[in-house]
Amino acid sequence: MEAAVRATRRGTGKAAAKACRRAGLVPAVVYGKSIEPMAISLDQEGVKELLRHSRAHVHNLVVEEPPFEGSVMVQDVRYDPMTGKVLHIDLHKISMTDKVKTEVAVEVKGEESLEKRGFLLQRQAREVTVECLPNDIPAVFEIDVANLQPGESITAGDLAIPKSVRLVTSPAEVLVVALAPKSVEQEAEEAGEEASADEGKPESDR
Repeated sequence: MEAAVRATRRGTGKAAAKACRRAGLVPAVVYGKSIEPMAISLDQEGVKELLRHSRAHVHNLVVEEPPFEGSVMVQDVRYDPMTGKVLHIDLHKISMTDKVKTEVAVEVKGEESLEKRGFLLQRQAREVTVECLPNDIPAVFEIDVANLQPGESITAGDLAIPKSVRLVTSPAEVLVVALAPKSVEQEAEEAGEEASADEGKPESDR
Protein backbone atom coordinates (compact mmCIF):
# COMPACT_ATOMS: atom_id res chain seq x y z
CA MET A 1 0.00 0.00 0.00
CA GLU A 2 1.27 3.49 -0.85
CA ALA A 3 2.62 5.50 2.08
CA ALA A 4 0.55 8.44 3.25
CA VAL A 5 1.85 11.99 2.86
CA ARG A 6 2.13 13.41 6.38
CA ALA A 7 1.91 17.08 7.30
CA THR A 8 1.44 19.42 10.25
CA ARG A 9 -0.75 22.47 10.56
CA ARG A 10 0.82 25.93 10.51
CA GLY A 11 -0.20 29.54 10.87
CA THR A 12 -1.49 31.56 7.94
CA GLY A 13 0.15 34.55 6.30
CA LYS A 14 3.54 35.39 4.76
CA ALA A 15 5.39 35.42 8.09
CA ALA A 16 4.25 31.89 8.91
CA ALA A 17 5.21 30.69 5.43
CA LYS A 18 8.70 32.22 5.74
CA ALA A 19 9.17 30.65 9.18
CA CYS A 20 8.14 27.33 7.67
CA ARG A 21 10.81 27.61 4.94
CA ARG A 22 13.49 28.65 7.46
CA ALA A 23 12.77 25.41 9.31
CA GLY A 24 13.45 23.44 6.12
CA LEU A 25 9.77 22.76 5.47
CA VAL A 26 7.53 23.66 2.54
CA PRO A 27 4.28 25.58 3.14
CA ALA A 28 1.16 24.26 1.45
CA VAL A 29 -2.58 24.92 1.44
CA VAL A 30 -5.37 22.37 1.06
CA TYR A 31 -8.49 23.58 -0.75
CA GLY A 32 -11.79 21.81 -1.34
CA LYS A 33 -15.50 22.44 -1.60
CA SER A 34 -16.19 20.65 1.68
CA ILE A 35 -13.45 22.29 3.81
CA GLU A 36 -12.07 25.70 4.70
CA PRO A 37 -8.60 26.37 3.23
CA MET A 38 -6.12 24.59 5.50
CA ALA A 39 -2.52 25.84 5.89
CA ILE A 40 -0.05 23.00 6.41
CA SER A 41 3.70 22.38 6.28
CA LEU A 42 5.38 19.45 4.54
CA ASP A 43 8.79 17.94 5.16
CA GLN A 44 11.09 17.11 2.25
CA GLU A 45 9.99 13.47 2.16
CA GLY A 46 6.37 14.54 1.80
CA VAL A 47 7.28 16.95 -0.99
CA LYS A 48 9.22 14.24 -2.85
CA GLU A 49 6.27 11.88 -2.59
CA LEU A 50 3.90 14.48 -4.01
CA LEU A 51 6.18 15.44 -6.89
CA ARG A 52 7.42 12.02 -7.98
CA HIS A 53 3.97 11.34 -9.43
CA SER A 54 2.02 13.18 -12.11
CA ARG A 55 -0.65 15.67 -11.07
CA ALA A 56 -3.26 13.09 -11.99
CA HIS A 57 -2.15 10.97 -9.03
CA VAL A 58 -4.34 10.75 -5.91
CA HIS A 59 -2.50 10.98 -2.57
CA ASN A 60 -3.63 10.11 0.94
CA LEU A 61 -2.88 13.14 3.13
CA VAL A 62 -2.65 12.79 6.91
CA VAL A 63 -2.44 15.98 9.01
CA GLU A 64 -1.73 16.13 12.74
CA GLU A 65 -3.50 18.14 15.45
CA PRO A 66 -6.33 18.59 14.89
CA PRO A 67 -6.33 15.38 12.87
CA PHE A 68 -7.35 15.29 9.22
CA GLU A 69 -7.13 12.56 6.63
CA GLY A 70 -8.33 12.75 3.05
CA SER A 71 -7.59 12.24 -0.63
CA VAL A 72 -5.82 15.11 -2.40
CA MET A 73 -4.33 15.95 -5.78
CA VAL A 74 -1.55 18.43 -6.52
CA GLN A 75 -3.13 21.55 -8.01
CA ASP A 76 -0.16 23.91 -8.30
CA VAL A 77 3.53 24.06 -7.39
CA ARG A 78 5.50 27.31 -7.08
CA TYR A 79 9.28 27.21 -7.51
CA ASP A 80 12.05 29.69 -6.77
CA PRO A 81 13.13 30.91 -10.24
CA MET A 82 16.77 31.21 -9.13
CA THR A 83 17.32 28.01 -7.14
CA GLY A 84 14.54 25.77 -8.44
CA LYS A 85 13.50 24.95 -4.87
CA VAL A 86 9.83 24.33 -4.12
CA LEU A 87 8.34 27.40 -2.42
CA HIS A 88 4.68 26.46 -2.08
CA ILE A 89 2.22 23.73 -3.00
CA ASP A 90 -1.55 23.93 -3.47
CA LEU A 91 -3.47 20.71 -2.87
CA HIS A 92 -7.06 19.99 -3.88
CA LYS A 93 -9.13 17.79 -1.58
CA ILE A 94 -11.33 15.44 -3.56
CA SER A 95 -14.07 12.91 -2.92
CA MET A 96 -13.44 9.44 -4.31
CA THR A 97 -17.11 9.31 -5.32
CA ASP A 98 -17.10 12.58 -7.29
CA LYS A 99 -15.69 12.98 -10.79
CA VAL A 100 -12.66 15.22 -11.27
CA LYS A 101 -11.06 16.91 -14.26
CA THR A 102 -7.33 16.43 -14.60
CA GLU A 103 -4.50 16.36 -17.14
CA VAL A 104 -3.01 13.02 -18.15
CA ALA A 105 0.37 12.81 -19.86
CA VAL A 106 0.71 11.44 -23.40
CA GLU A 107 3.74 9.17 -23.78
CA VAL A 108 5.26 8.60 -27.22
CA LYS A 109 6.52 5.17 -28.28
CA GLY A 110 8.39 4.34 -31.48
CA GLU A 111 10.04 7.72 -32.11
CA GLU A 112 13.43 6.06 -32.61
CA SER A 113 11.97 3.76 -35.28
CA LEU A 114 10.41 6.76 -37.01
CA GLU A 115 13.75 8.58 -37.08
CA LYS A 116 15.53 5.49 -38.45
CA ARG A 117 13.15 5.70 -41.41
CA GLY A 118 14.38 9.25 -42.00
CA PHE A 119 11.39 11.13 -40.59
CA LEU A 120 10.98 13.61 -37.76
CA LEU A 121 8.30 13.91 -35.09
CA GLN A 122 6.68 17.20 -34.12
CA ARG A 123 4.93 17.13 -30.74
CA GLN A 124 2.07 19.60 -30.40
CA ALA A 125 0.55 18.51 -27.07
CA ARG A 126 2.03 16.53 -24.20
CA GLU A 127 -1.13 15.96 -22.18
CA VAL A 128 -4.90 15.82 -22.49
CA THR A 129 -7.69 16.69 -20.08
CA VAL A 130 -10.09 13.99 -18.91
CA GLU A 131 -12.98 13.71 -16.48
CA CYS A 132 -13.67 10.62 -14.39
CA LEU A 133 -13.76 9.19 -10.88
CA PRO A 134 -10.39 9.40 -9.08
CA ASN A 135 -9.87 5.64 -9.14
CA ASP A 136 -10.39 5.60 -12.92
CA ILE A 137 -7.74 8.22 -13.80
CA PRO A 138 -5.34 6.68 -16.34
CA ALA A 139 -1.68 6.80 -15.32
CA VAL A 140 -0.67 7.76 -18.86
CA PHE A 141 -1.84 7.52 -22.48
CA GLU A 142 0.55 5.85 -24.92
CA ILE A 143 0.73 6.49 -28.65
CA ASP A 144 2.86 4.54 -31.15
CA VAL A 145 4.40 6.69 -33.88
CA ALA A 146 6.73 4.08 -35.41
CA ASN A 147 4.66 3.56 -38.57
CA LEU A 148 3.52 7.12 -39.24
CA GLN A 149 4.06 8.51 -42.74
CA PRO A 150 5.04 12.14 -43.44
CA GLY A 151 2.03 14.39 -42.94
CA GLU A 152 0.17 11.83 -40.83
CA SER A 153 -0.85 12.83 -37.32
CA ILE A 154 -2.32 11.37 -34.16
CA THR A 155 -5.10 13.32 -32.46
CA ALA A 156 -6.65 13.19 -29.00
CA GLY A 157 -9.56 11.30 -30.54
CA ASP A 158 -7.19 8.48 -31.52
CA LEU A 159 -6.32 7.71 -27.90
CA ALA A 160 -7.58 4.52 -26.27
CA ILE A 161 -9.97 6.12 -23.78
CA PRO A 162 -11.56 3.74 -21.23
CA LYS A 163 -15.37 3.74 -21.08
CA SER A 164 -15.25 5.13 -17.54
CA VAL A 165 -13.29 8.18 -18.72
CA ARG A 166 -14.57 11.21 -20.66
CA LEU A 167 -12.15 13.06 -22.92
CA VAL A 168 -12.49 16.81 -22.26
CA THR A 169 -9.83 17.86 -24.77
CA SER A 170 -11.21 18.25 -28.30
CA PRO A 171 -10.87 14.94 -30.19
CA ALA A 172 -9.55 16.97 -33.13
CA GLU A 173 -6.57 18.33 -31.18
CA VAL A 174 -3.35 17.16 -32.82
CA LEU A 175 -0.86 15.50 -30.49
CA VAL A 176 1.95 14.62 -32.91
CA VAL A 177 2.74 14.99 -36.62
CA ALA A 178 5.31 13.06 -38.68
CA LEU A 179 7.46 15.23 -40.93
CA ALA A 180 9.94 14.53 -43.69
CA PRO A 181 13.28 16.36 -43.26
CA LYS A 182 12.49 18.27 -46.49
CA SER A 183 9.39 19.74 -44.87
CA VAL A 184 11.46 21.14 -42.03
CA GLU A 185 14.08 22.53 -44.43
CA GLN A 186 11.42 24.08 -46.65
CA GLU A 187 9.78 25.77 -43.67
CA ALA A 188 13.16 27.24 -42.65
CA GLU A 189 13.87 28.39 -46.23
CA GLU A 190 10.43 29.97 -46.57
CA ALA A 191 10.88 31.76 -43.25
CA GLY A 192 14.27 33.04 -44.46
CA GLU A 193 12.81 34.21 -47.77
CA GLU A 194 10.01 36.06 -45.99
CA ALA A 195 12.53 37.76 -43.71
CA SER A 196 14.66 38.80 -46.71
CA ALA A 197 11.61 40.14 -48.53
CA ASP A 198 10.62 42.19 -45.48
CA GLU A 199 14.12 43.66 -45.24
CA GLY A 200 13.87 44.92 -48.81
CA LYS A 201 10.58 46.72 -48.26
CA PRO A 202 10.27 50.38 -47.24
CA GLU A 203 9.22 50.86 -43.62
CA SER A 204 5.77 52.07 -44.75
CA ASP A 205 5.12 48.76 -46.55
CA ARG A 206 5.84 46.50 -43.55
